[in-house]
Amino acid sequence: MIRAELDRLAVMPFTQGAKALGVGRWRLLWRHHLPHLVPALAVNLSQQVVASLVLIAELGVLGVFVGATRFISIEESLSIVLPTQVNGAQIADPPEWGGLLANARTIESLWTTRWLFLVPGIAFGITAIAVAAVGFALARRYAKRDISDDLRGKATAALGVAVLALVVVAAVVPERYAAAREWATAARAEVRPASDVAAAFRDAGLRPFGASYGVQRDIKDVLQSGPATVRIGSTTATEGWPRKSSDLGKLQVRSFVHAGTGGGAVDAPLVFAARGISPSDYPPGPSRPPIFLDIPDLGKALQDYADDYAGIDVRGKVVLMVRFVGVCPARGIRTCSLLNRGYTTGPLVEDAIANAVKRGAAAILFVDPSLTAYVDTVPSGFLRTRAGFEGGINPYKAVEDRARPTDTTGVPVVVLAPEEAARLVAPVGLDLSPFIALDQAGSDITKHSAARDLGVTARVEVPLAATTGSVTSFVGEVAGVPNGTGRILVWASRGAGGSHPPTDVLTALARSLGARNAPFIFVDFDPSVDASANAKVIAGVLKDRRIALVVVLGRLDGGALRFTTPHGDLIPALDLYADKAGAPHEPTRTTAAASALGDNAPFIDLKTILVSGGEGSGDLRPDAAAVVGYLAGRVALGADEAPR
Repeated sequence: MIRAELDRLAVMPFTQGAKALGVGRWRLLWRHHLPHLVPALAVNLSQQVVASLVLIAELGVLGVFVGATRFISIEESLSIVLPTQVNGAQIADPPEWGGLLANARTIESLWTTRWLFLVPGIAFGITAIAVAAVGFALARRYAKRDISDDLRGKATAALGVAVLALVVVAAVVPERYAAAREWATAARAEVRPASDVAAAFRDAGLRPFGASYGVQRDIKDVLQSGPATVRIGSTTATEGWPRKSSDLGKLQVRSFVHAGTGGGAVDAPLVFAARGISPSDYPPGPSRPPIFLDIPDLGKALQDYADDYAGIDVRGKVVLMVRFVGVCPARGIRTCSLLNRGYTTGPLVEDAIANAVKRGAAAILFVDPSLTAYVDTVPSGFLRTRAGFEGGINPYKAVEDRARPTDTTGVPVVVLAPEEAARLVAPVGLDLSPFIALDQAGSDITKHSAARDLGVTARVEVPLAATTGSVTSFVGEVAGVPNGTGRILVWASRGAGGSHPPTDVLTALARSLGARNAPFIFVDFDPSVDASANAKVIAGVLKDRRIALVVVLGRLDGGALRFTTPHGDLIPALDLYADKAGAPHEPTRTTAAASALGDNAPFIDLKTILVSGGEGSGDLRPDAAAVVGYLAGRVALGADEAPR
């Protein structure tokens, strides 16, 4: 548009006259052409701004966000969750009118707050009208006047002074809660290796709960003392020991020890129980009206199945069985999920194993097709599943955590991945592949049981040992804080891993915040033997304190901090604190599932944020201390979003 206008002005008589008088190109542009360009520029620029606003509004109507977004869910932060209300939303980051318009046009908003779309809608309208009016007014004024005359006037000078004053004021007015930065700097400076936590708490002036900082739990427990082993004929399989969470995805052999199984060594004949299905174990449930995505009753799906235990005697023998994963509704469906009507999931793994135990099995080899796909925690933002039955949360760990063994004897159980199981049974000519996948409804495998005695001896060993002793955690609180004040609990587990222990951050915060009377409690947690039981002892010690927020310090290796929380209202604040404290961090885009905290969350009913590292091997301890220190400063300064 500017080029076309300049081409038009170039042939005008006044331009030709100026050139004839020797006026240079730049003076010709600024003194003679610019006054003619201003009206066209004002109209065109205002039209482009209005067009951009309309485009953003149209994208908002379509539910399309401009730029990055966050998924914020506040469901875990609510004391009452109603099925009729929406507790999560995709929001624009940073907030913009198109995103506000997109969020205001959901079905839920139209039913509850129909006026909500008017807020960004009216903002769009007023801004578009104002910009268009400014453009029209400028074009009308300078169609008759020379802009250079106004630029030399007093009004222009006054406008320039006003703009300059705004810039100066913005530069000199202090940031709100700027003093919190000093808290972050002080906490960062205190980070150093801590060898004696109790002494560090004492030097920081923390107050113990009781006679000392140590909180002790005496234990008498049954623990696995070595790897599980399986031998069939001359073929042997051994569990990786000690078991590590990093081995998930590679596990081929895993013991399963809880109150319903046991340990010891068993040498006995090996019998194949197929999937261990007996219709009598799963009686059909009561009839109910069909609903969308209704999962058919397992008992009804198994009514016509052959009984795997009918033709074999498992008493005193080693039972080999394959996990029954479910039934697909029709032939020819390779991928079966809840969207396939008639899809039925198999029984819980502990129930299938318990059915073999009650029939007198001396030991159990349980083949699980999903063993290598389990996770201990749900990855942030999604749940891993395959074909509707593989993956997901590790069911064996979940059972072991809630039902610990009480005796060193019992029925040893070893879980095998299909590849390892196939290697073990290859010498006896048993093919397990037909039993690995989902059953097709009405197939031959459901009508005739493949259970039989394999005519070979197997040895299964799961060594258990009774232990006694004690575990000691250290707990201290900042003195001088009224009992009714909401505390922030900083929790560091000795089992967090990594080369930069979070305990160093814990003691640094204790030294930094102890003398400031900040409402903080610090826990150096020992998760040995039974982390859940140990945490309950700490909960008993803290029962008279109101905990407003739990900050868990995880593995602090990496190049940037990562914040994980199921409480969406904490996400924007923690990212802001990291920015203000100068701590590198990954922007938190999603609200994690509650299970994503895993064993890191000591109390599931309290607001919890996990501060950990991302990729890399850098030292993030000073950054973690700075973030929590900045949080403490915001609390002390009475910030609106700070926990109370």
